[in-house]
Amino acid sequence: MSKPKKELVELYLRFRWLLGALKDLPEADLLSTPNTEALLAEIAQAWKREEPYPMYKLLIRRDLGHINTIRRRINQLREAGFVDFEAVEDDARVKLVVPTQKALEYFSAYASLIREVGK
Repeated sequence: MSKPKKELVELYLRFRWLLGALKDLPEADLLSTPNTEALLAEIAQAWKREEPYPMYKLLIRRDLGHINTIRRRINQLREAGFVDFEAVEDDARVKLVVPTQKALEYFSAYASLIREVGK
């Protein structure tokens, strides 16, 4: 077995240390669940593509969990201020799930940590 490269080990450990800083944020408990953070990322990616998810399409995504679990996570994200609902102009029954400024700031903080590790 070859010896691990010291600089890669240091890079990984630095990343883990900086990642720990995110755990000090007030919303860390909510986003510490990988599935909840993945759901938020999925919502943000769809929004970035300018194709935000209607609530019902998120609820039927089996890869994200059971319908009740997804609904609970979306409501938790909304209560924490990470997502909001927008009405569709031509159909008031449809609610689009979109990230808020707080969610974008969270992603920005995460990206800053990644950039910091690369220095």
